[in-house]
Amino acid sequence: MGVERDARTYRLEPLDASGVFLGLGVIQCVLLGAGLTAAVIAVTAGLALPFAVAPVLVAVGLCFARVGGHPLWEWLPRGVGWLVTVLGRGRRWSARLPLWPVAEGVKAPLPPCLAGLEVVELAGPAGGRRVGAVNDRQRHTLTGLVMVSGPQFVVEPRAEQERLIAGWGDVLSQFAVERGAVTHLAWSDLARPSGLSEHLAWLTERNETGPHPIAAASYDELLADAAGSASTHDVALSVTVARDRLTRRTKLAGGDAEAMGRALGSALDALGRGLRSAGLTASDPLDANAVRHLLRTRIDPFTAPASGRRRGRLAERLGIAPTAAGPLVVESSWRQVRTDGAWHRTFWIACWPRLAVPPSWLEPFLSGAGVTRSFTVVLVPVPTHQSRRRIERDLVKLESDAVTKEDQGRRVDARHRRATQALLDREEELVAGFSEVAYAGLVTVTASSEEELDEHSEIVEQLARESGLDLRLIDGRQDVAWAAALPLGLAPKTLLAA
Repeated sequence: MGVERDARTYRLEPLDASGVFLGLGVIQCVLLGAGLTAAVIAVTAGLALPFAVAPVLVAVGLCFARVGGHPLWEWLPRGVGWLVTVLGRGRRWSARLPLWPVAEGVKAPLPPCLAGLEVVELAGPAGGRRVGAVNDRQRHTLTGLVMVSGPQFVVEPRAEQERLIAGWGDVLSQFAVERGAVTHLAWSDLARPSGLSEHLAWLTERNETGPHPIAAASYDELLADAAGSASTHDVALSVTVARDRLTRRTKLAGGDAEAMGRALGSALDALGRGLRSAGLTASDPLDANAVRHLLRTRIDPFTAPASGRRRGRLAERLGIAPTAAGPLVVESSWRQVRTDGAWHRTFWIACWPRLAVPPSWLEPFLSGAGVTRSFTVVLVPVPTHQSRRRIERDLVKLESDAVTKEDQGRRVDARHRRATQALLDREEELVAGFSEVAYAGLVTVTASSEEELDEHSEIVEQLARESGLDLRLIDGRQDVAWAAALPLGLAPKTLLAA
């Protein structure tokens, strides 16, 4: 007699919203402190009571009043950042095209949101094929990429789905080590309408109606209906190593650049072995040309790539370096950014499903048809000692807040209790041998016009709500958000859930 097996579910905890004191964030505490200080100074100076109370009322309004679904204090850094951007470098950036061929070794121009990045080529293992990587000169990181595919996850049995997810967890766990060179990984899925072009081309080549013309006509009608919902998915997986993660012994052997190259090569080899063990199919690490092609596809997915000879002649006439892969024009506004011929709008996943979900819970959102969008998840494996220290710190903070609220006669709400229980569950998982992974999700909707962008953004937001995702538009920082969603190793550290 067999034992019935319980179906496994998964819970994605939201960001820590407990604040630093009684549920208040750093900015809120600063605003309230400044308001109280201003009120005390006003009373000491002998001003009338209404003038003395005014700073406190303004601080309370900034901390707790809401505009557009967000507290006023959240708008302050966005507004300041937007003003700095507009007054500093302006809303529009365009590459200066020289009238002569670019000299060898001169770096191609990039917009401020991609400043410091360059595509480099590293020597492969044992004299093999060379590996392309994205070198970040400002953050001192090096990022390699592979293209990943896997079995049809949705149609797999429940047990197989759970096995695949466990295998992916093992891939991430191998990088959650002490003194590891890998800072984070990210997978980015670009979905765009396909129109069944490959299948239609295959049918055209055969050009066989067969003995059943009525059935052939019915099949053509079926294809016409399915073409509007068919889409292709290109999944790129990136792994990033940082210079400050290298050990002293590693740095001494050939300098920082060579040491980072070796660390990235080792990480890519380990990633490939882990993906194969998890039942996924991974390509060889992309070379420099493949990385540039991937970047161009994400910048403007609607432009058909020209042939190599034609592209080379055009680049020579315009004076563009053959290795240039960045955008020629970037125009940023409050709610979207335009790069060359494409409009982008990036959302941050502020809240994941609050209830436990099955393995294939994300399938309806990923298979949304008729919309070009990229879904990027940044994953940061956390070493065990850091996890333990963070759990202990957060538990002490929550317990202290609970005691303070009880002493003041305030109620400890359900959100506070759930955050405490989530930390206790995470501690149990850590003791059981499971590694902690911080994560952040970004969704970028891409369209060929601003009107189409508004329409497709509404579709994506509705699909996200149906899947239990809360999308928040990153106002005033669309160029930076779009860059962080690219598979180039730019991780949005301030948005990570841990």
